[in-house]
Amino acid sequence: MKNSALFQNLFVVLLTVAPFCYAAMIWSQLPETVPTHFDINGNPNGFSAKNTALLPIFFMMALGLGVYFLINNIEKIDPKRANQLSKDTFNKIALLVVIFMSGLSIYIVHSMLQSTTGSFLFVLMGLFFAALGNLMHSIQPNYFVGFRLPWTLSNDENWRKTHQLVGKLWFGGGLLIAFAALLLTSQQAMFFMFAVLIMVCIIPIVYSFRLFKNKGL
Repeated sequence: MKNSALFQNLFVVLLTVAPFCYAAMIWSQLPETVPTHFDINGNPNGFSAKNTALLPIFFMMALGLGVYFLINNIEKIDPKRANQLSKDTFNKIALLVVIFMSGLSIYIVHSMLQSTTGSFLFVLMGLFFAALGNLMHSIQPNYFVGFRLPWTLSNDENWRKTHQLVGKLWFGGGLLIAFAALLLTSQQAMFFMFAVLIMVCIIPIVYSFRLFKNKGL
């Protein structure tokens, strides 16, 4: 068990430094001024000196590590304490966040070199939501992770049924976003992603509330 935790922590460290290793590999190819902001079509509209361009990457990876350690220690601060049953699921979610942040950071560094962004960003985000969806059904009631609504937190059956639906919607919606992004322009993929995410978030809220009103769950 200790060896498994040690291996995972080492993997997390490697994921954290991976964007900076990639930046070091292409550093000599980057111009002194690199694009750091892009418009809706993926064209650069903001620039920074390359010596400061990696500051957002530091922030993103620090955020990813913070979320990783928070999620892995939720049982120490969550009032419900029932999340001990979800410890393995929380661990997977925490690792998934770091993987996503690392992949996103590498993509951002690559965009500095290419001076444009493409639809792959939305492929990455779609796969992230699909992976989260695959874990949602295993989360037990808690105050930090999941659809934390008054009626889901007050009734375990409502929580269970809502998260079963969330898991299916997020998994399917995430794959749909990723697939569509391969066929659409960056602008189209962005609008499509937001439309899907709005639907897969609103539908479970309505479903959960109807359970609460109709069955008292």
